[in-house]
Amino acid sequence: MALEVGKICKLDEVVINRIAAGEVVQRPCNAIKELVENSIDAGSDSITVSVDDGGLKMLQITDTGHGIRKEDLGIVCERFTTSKLKTFSDLRSISTHGFRGEALASISHVSFVTIQTKTAFDKCAWVGHYRDGKLHPKKPGASAEPKPCAGNTGTTITAEDLFYNMGTRKRAMNGRDEFNKVAHVITCYAIHNTGTAFSLKKSGDNMPKIRTTSKATKIDTISNLYGPSLGKELIEFSCDDKNFGFKSSGYLTNANYSGKSFRFILFINNRLVESSAAKKAFEAVYASVLPKNSYPFVYLSIHIDPQNIDVNVHPTKNEVHFLHEDEIIAGIQAKAQQTLYQCSTSRNYYTQARLPGFDMAAAVEEVKGKKKAVEGSESSRVYDHQLVRTDCNQTKLDLFIANQANRTEEKKNAKSNPSASSSSGLFSTVVEDRPGPSHKEVIGSSASSENKENINTINVEEFVPKEAPKPGNPTHRRPIYLTSVLNLQEDICKARHEGAVDLMREHKFVGVANSQYALAQVKTKLYLFDFGKLSEALFYQKVIFDFQNFDIFNFSEAAPIHDLVMIALDDESSSWNPDHGPKEELATFATELLLSKREMLDDYFSIVITEEGSLSGLPMLVEQYYPLLHQIPMFLLRLATEVDWESEKGCFQTVAMEIARLYTMKPLERENEDGATQSTQKDPTDPNVPDWKFTVEHILFPQFKSFFIPDMSVTSSGAVLQVADLHDLYKVFERC
Repeated sequence: MALEVGKICKLDEVVINRIAAGEVVQRPCNAIKELVENSIDAGSDSITVSVDDGGLKMLQITDTGHGIRKEDLGIVCERFTTSKLKTFSDLRSISTHGFRGEALASISHVSFVTIQTKTAFDKCAWVGHYRDGKLHPKKPGASAEPKPCAGNTGTTITAEDLFYNMGTRKRAMNGRDEFNKVAHVITCYAIHNTGTAFSLKKSGDNMPKIRTTSKATKIDTISNLYGPSLGKELIEFSCDDKNFGFKSSGYLTNANYSGKSFRFILFINNRLVESSAAKKAFEAVYASVLPKNSYPFVYLSIHIDPQNIDVNVHPTKNEVHFLHEDEIIAGIQAKAQQTLYQCSTSRNYYTQARLPGFDMAAAVEEVKGKKKAVEGSESSRVYDHQLVRTDCNQTKLDLFIANQANRTEEKKNAKSNPSASSSSGLFSTVVEDRPGPSHKEVIGSSASSENKENINTINVEEFVPKEAPKPGNPTHRRPIYLTSVLNLQEDICKARHEGAVDLMREHKFVGVANSQYALAQVKTKLYLFDFGKLSEALFYQKVIFDFQNFDIFNFSEAAPIHDLVMIALDDESSSWNPDHGPKEELATFATELLLSKREMLDDYFSIVITEEGSLSGLPMLVEQYYPLLHQIPMFLLRLATEVDWESEKGCFQTVAMEIARLYTMKPLERENEDGATQSTQKDPTDPNVPDWKFTVEHILFPQFKSFFIPDMSVTSSGAVLQVADLHDLYKVFERC
């Protein structure tokens, strides 16, 4: 039996309009949002909203804008009628909130709408009633034309019995929940539009639930709406980038504030929108600042060139798409994180959070050994809150973590037999004897020994490591006669901060917290050390101070530079695009450039390149520490493209920075045989290579203690975060 083929017919206009209306106006808050945006476009300085049953029975909005002309009342509720858009190309430069002419039309198809309006040129106000986009008589048999009435300049729009013709949708809604959603919309627009007074109340109530003034600042408005406890912890921040064509500003709470839920308010080109990517970016910013189950408040406003944004991608205009979304969000995230870390307001322990950074003055006093009189007297009692760890070999954090017993035993064995991990199947260690000074001309002019006497305003030699003579080089270190290198060393010494230096020298290692942070104690204070950021700064200083005095890691087999650069160009992180030229040509260029610099790279940095254009060795910055092999292709690409080859000092500085990036401690996530995720420094083929946690504790942190010269950037960048102070914790417990 053949099936009958259904006939395709055009839907009735009423059905089409109601389907469209159901997409634009999904809840009462969507109708309120559209009407509020129209009122703001009309230049209102006061907007009053009144709702009944969450807006389901009635919602009304009154503004003081320029009003609607009487001649336009006949078509104001028809679809696609607007004063803000004339051609499709206008969408590329739209800067108003509304533009499609669907708001009033959609509302009139799912409710009974009344509009009362007056312009500054009218002698009286006019009122009209609408149903299904058309003027409709108030009573049967009466005229549908607008009627004159008394009224003030502005517009009042009333929508009654919302979703009267969509029974299923109306029954699924709750008046209390819908009112909360309406209140959220009014709250957001009140914060963003501080020049406009907002008021929200329930029908029949004398006092409004929300009221703001047009003269209040954003902080005053936020404090009014969310409470003074939130307002006093707000930090202002801003970010802009001409390359990506955006400007942003906003407010976020510092670490003293923590809420029960994440309040995130986002405006893009003055429209209230949502962005899961932006929200996740700010969640990541606060992940290391707030305790678990604590959340911040963030208000963010972004302005993007209208030509780079597509506003017409969602029926309710709840989402927008724009160019360079990932780059813009990443830039804002970095600025917000920097602002949060640099904040230095007071710390309150009742919030269970601490601001990043530490008290330099207090740290200097403590590390210099100044003790209280009660501690210096043998007859005086030493209280518990005055006790500190003084032996770094005491019980560490690992012993308090489940399934760590075997790992601790492995660390003890590795520490007792360090020679077992001095080489791997990937590297063989070779120490070359390089006595005497080098008089080679590098890129520009090299310095003479006479200039050395004129730049030593700071005793650089004090910070040059005094290591024991190495096998193969038993006599002395090669002296440095290049003014540019001596200046780089002097820059590091000048930037040092005594409090931060003392903190590094006096810390006691506690344990590895995760793949990014380790805990260390200084006197009665506990700190989080971001060993990745610190190791990058450490290795940069190693390259500068050990200039032309490196041992070498020789590869068991030389690797062609051309092939490695091709691997890097295939990586998404290289940001290669066809405008940069063919990959093959770029790889050839990089190989030829590095080959032309091979003698300088070998002599000064122990980067060994063969005559055939293969990489066969790298500098050994710290014994028993291995570079990240998977980053060597990107290292070579950046060495060819990011180094300043035009100036001597710039060359040495940028080469040192790229070597430091290669050696930075970055544990990698990989799956074990059970499918669980674990961290590892690299993927070694030799079991004698130390575990990454062993490397952090027994190789990196001793270097931080004995060699590293920190400056104030260790706190401003979040590399060192103070977690707690024993004295203050005891005060909290005493109050309990």
